[in-house]
Amino acid sequence: MPSTARRLVSPILATKARGFVMLPVGSIIEAPDSLEEPGLRSVRFGDEEIFTFTRDIQERTEPVSAAPEYEPPVARNPRAGPTQAERSHLAG
Repeated sequence: MPSTARRLVSPILATKARGFVMLPVGSIIEAPDSLEEPGLRSVRFGDEEIFTFTRDIQERTEPVSAAPEYEPPVARNPRAGPTQAERSHLAG
C-alpha cells in the first residue's frame, strides 16, 4: 500500500508489540495514503511498525511537503550571557 511521510504537529499515543509509545511533535511517520477507514492503522516510525488511530493521523499530522522545517530548540546555559548572534542583533 502506498504511504506518505507525515510530520506530527501534536503528540500521538501509539501502540506497539510491547506497550505504548508517545510520539513527540516534529516526529516523522510513514502513514498510508488512504485514511478514509476508521480504526487502528499500521505506520512506520523509524524502523518500527507501530499502530495509531486514523483520526489521530488526520488531526495531528501534516504531509512533510506542507510542513515547515522543524528545528528543535537549542539548550544553552542561561548564565553564559548572549551569543554572538544575539549581541550583533542587539547592537544593530
